[in-house]
Amino acid sequence: MKTRAPSPFDGAYYAQRIQRGRALMEQLGLEAILAFSAPRGLAAATRTSGNLGWFAGFSPMWAPSLLVLTADQATIIAPGKNEVRLFSTRVGTSFDVRGAGPDGIMATALELLGGRQRVGTAGADELPPRFVAQLFAALPRTTAVDGELQALRLTRAPIEVELHRRASAISDAMIERAFAYAAEPGATPARLMAEVEHEGRLHGADVSRLWLSTGPSPPVTYFEMFELPEALEPGDRVQLGTMVSYEGYFAQGLRIGSIGPASAALTDAVALIEAIQDDALALMQPGRPVHELGDLIESRIDAICPYSRETDPFRFQSCHGLGLDYSEPGLAAALSPQRDRNRDAAGPVFQPGMVFEIHPNFSLPDLGHVCAGDVALVTETGAEWLTRFPRGVFPIT
Repeated sequence: MKTRAPSPFDGAYYAQRIQRGRALMEQLGLEAILAFSAPRGLAAATRTSGNLGWFAGFSPMWAPSLLVLTADQATIIAPGKNEVRLFSTRVGTSFDVRGAGPDGIMATALELLGGRQRVGTAGADELPPRFVAQLFAALPRTTAVDGELQALRLTRAPIEVELHRRASAISDAMIERAFAYAAEPGATPARLMAEVEHEGRLHGADVSRLWLSTGPSPPVTYFEMFELPEALEPGDRVQLGTMVSYEGYFAQGLRIGSIGPASAALTDAVALIEAIQDDALALMQPGRPVHELGDLIESRIDAICPYSRETDPFRFQSCHGLGLDYSEPGLAAALSPQRDRNRDAAGPVFQPGMVFEIHPNFSLPDLGHVCAGDVALVTETGAEWLTRFPRGVFPIT
């Protein structure tokens, strides 16, 4: 019988996180923090699953949860028996874990607060409406602490860095499987997507997803099998991106492969994208403003691409933070091309332990959508790539 892998975190880790939460409470003059986490399986559709994950090293895949932190309590409220079991297995006795039923987690949280009024909330903007009504009926004047908790989450402890490394290695394995399968006779795009997502799960990923686009000049990225063509043909590109989470920590990789010789134009375009990536990596020095990363990538794309961001047929964000949420919420504003630049001076700076996804992407009239993407870790002396799959247009033969 296979032995269950232990949690990578221990009691000292939990105690340190709980203490940092209580220090924040003291700093803000709060009696309690109430933090909501959406299911981590929502991946890119949520920015709150890490609220509880940062404290407990775990949040459920398909269920919401709440954390109530006071000066003398650290309580996780789970919606069902299964989630209670999962939390108890992961956190041991470091937290009090209580089940409340799917409709009872907010009522249980409010009961635990015991009439405290100076309460900081995080994740309230993702609360289901019925919980919002309960919360604000009982506590009409809460203090939002999303920004403060997000600031605590910006850097990774060494054990967390290792989890990002593991997630990045899984992403590499998924891309390797994609191109290997694409070379098999009779390979189909739908089967390719299934093969790759299965590969991630085989390596231990808790989230293993793939977007995929094929054809001579793929215009967009596809997440659904029904969007994919029935077959792969000679001359097609296989253009893809992984979304991986290992123990809740995300990674991502983007690559282009070519069935048959790649055109010189495609090879040149990918080389230009990778040069942008390398310049971005060189910029990521501790102490520099994070917003410079997005500005560098966007300006370099604008020098190559005939479309603006607004007129590009299909361009998504060129970089983002990675953490316990697919897009690290404490970095999102600084990296947004539409950000309020008047706030740049107060924005985050690069610190050792921050993790980013660098994936410049844009459209070219004769090539469609082009992209490359890798995970980068900020270190004491600069930054390094965590994803290691060979770059360039991969020959599928």
